[in-house]
Amino acid sequence: MKIMERVELYKNLFKDSVALAPVGKAKKGWVEKDSFEKLETLRVLNTELSELYQVSLPVITVWVRDDCYITSTGEIYLCDPGLENFLHQYRHHLQNVERKYERRGLTCEGLGKEFWSIPYKDCLHRMRGEDDARAWSKFLIEAAEG
Repeated sequence: MKIMERVELYKNLFKDSVALAPVGKAKKGWVEKDSFEKLETLRVLNTELSELYQVSLPVITVWVRDDCYITSTGEIYLCDPGLENFLHQYRHHLQNVERKYERRGLTCEGLGKEFWSIPYKDCLHRMRGEDDARAWSKFLIEAAEG
């Protein structure tokens, strides 16, 4: 399944996602913000999402060489404070919590057991969860009102 096909699937499956409202709030005025304002917006969003999903708060470090999520420490590294890049790495955080603490269904927004495998099914990328993280971040950017 291509990433954009997965985005469309997520628009149907996750139309009531708890992340939509906070992401919409973060999107407001995003273009006009300077880098430090964007970073502060991401920190607020990080806190809100962590409270909504009831997961640990990942540390955000910016202005590094590569965007990545470190599973062993729960840290998000970003080249620049970008909304889609942050959401991509935050989704990896949710995937990590789901696996590490056996919170099955966390990435499926509380949908039933029949949906638990969807984020990891019919993927293009070999890295587990990569298709899901890309699609989830694009879905939120497109679907959230801001």
